[in-house]
Amino acid sequence: MASLCAQVLALLALAHVGLLSTSADTRTTTAADFSGRWVLVSATPSRPGYEQFWLGTEASITQTPSSLRVSRLTPLPERDARFTLDGDESRNEYVVNGQRLVRSSRATWNGDTLLISTDTALPDGQTYLSNILRWSLDADGMLVIGDTEICGRGECPSVLTTVKFKKVD
Repeated sequence: MASLCAQVLALLALAHVGLLSTSADTRTTTAADFSGRWVLVSATPSRPGYEQFWLGTEASITQTPSSLRVSRLTPLPERDARFTLDGDESRNEYVVNGQRLVRSSRATWNGDTLLISTDTALPDGQTYLSNILRWSLDADGMLVIGDTEICGRGECPSVLTTVKFKKVD
């Protein structure tokens, strides 16, 4: 009887492993492809003077399985950013209002949503979490980015802006 119970348990274990493998395969999602030229359609809430740092009002995006390149076309200044899509740190340097800024980002996938978390280093060496972006494509093919701008070191409320871009090519 013990031998029969052991055999039944072994068969159940094998069946369970097979089911787990099958269900894991069906949960695998294909990452969204954000490649193309995109033009800003809306920003909510409306914020006078707001522009998404890397995309502005028009941007060109090139994506490979391991990297993302964003080229901001308008407004000036043009900006270029490169991100690895494996969670490793990507460094992008800019001059903003005469000051050199270093933005270190980590991009990771959560299903078909791309999360980009960025720390900004100021010229005096201080570093702070400046924003978190959530990129996705909606049912109409619009690029939707939730841009959470982190305020200082938490002493004031952060601001969430949802920006939508339409593909133009």
